[in-house]
Amino acid sequence: MEGNSRPIGVFDSGVGGLTVVAKLRMLLPHEDIIYVGDTKRNPYGTRTPAEILEYTRDILRFMTEQKVKVVAIGCNTVTAVAYDTVVKEVDYPLIGMSRGLKTAQQISATQKIAVFATPLTISNHSHRKVAAAMDGHIEIVEQSCPALANLIERGVLDGPEIRGPLQQYTEPVLRSGADTAIFGCTHFPFIQPLFEEFCGDSIAFVDPAHEMALETLDVLKKDGLLNPNKENGYLRLCFTAEKERGAHLAEHLIPANEFTTEEITLI
Repeated sequence: MEGNSRPIGVFDSGVGGLTVVAKLRMLLPHEDIIYVGDTKRNPYGTRTPAEILEYTRDILRFMTEQKVKVVAIGCNTVTAVAYDTVVKEVDYPLIGMSRGLKTAQQISATQKIAVFATPLTISNHSHRKVAAAMDGHIEIVEQSCPALANLIERGVLDGPEIRGPLQQYTEPVLRSGADTAIFGCTHFPFIQPLFEEFCGDSIAFVDPAHEMALETLDVLKKDGLLNPNKENGYLRLCFTAEKERGAHLAEHLIPANEFTTEEITLI
């Protein structure tokens, strides 16, 4: 049972993966969680694939040192670019970020599904590839949103600075006729109210963090790794820079008295 009490690891390029952490804590309240946000090298969405692979390996080395029992990647860009390589390099289960396509397919009446994501995720066409394998009738509308993740990372969750780009990104999707949209970046649920304001009732939004949490639960069950403790688990938030800003954004999702924050060095 000693292995069962080891923590779950979750990581992202910054604060976006906290949306995954929030869902995991709702679903698995007795699990200890260590979160790494690479805020020093954020954003990843405009980095080269080689850089993202290097950064991912740095984080996974840290996770290995923390003796985690499973790691959930709370970053679509890392999942799209590095997952297939690094999954072979660790000796614990590594879960790539869910695409949210199962939920979106169930919701969409037209099977025309938009994906809002970082430029690198869009250029990888990962949602389109997964959708084609699932069902050839699904049409994916890809929309790159280069400005959003960095603005959200800086704590800009409303105002002209973020509303301008968001209007630019939502207009083509509205014209496309898509009736469902996936947040293809874990930062984007932070501004879901703004997305809904710009899109009105014509588009239903899917946060893949819920599917991600369910997949993590399935892996822990299958491998017999669920924590038997009855008390609530701890949440340790580790940032590579600006831990105060990370803590402030975390408070939008998780009560401040339910986590600790620290600054770490990965290299």
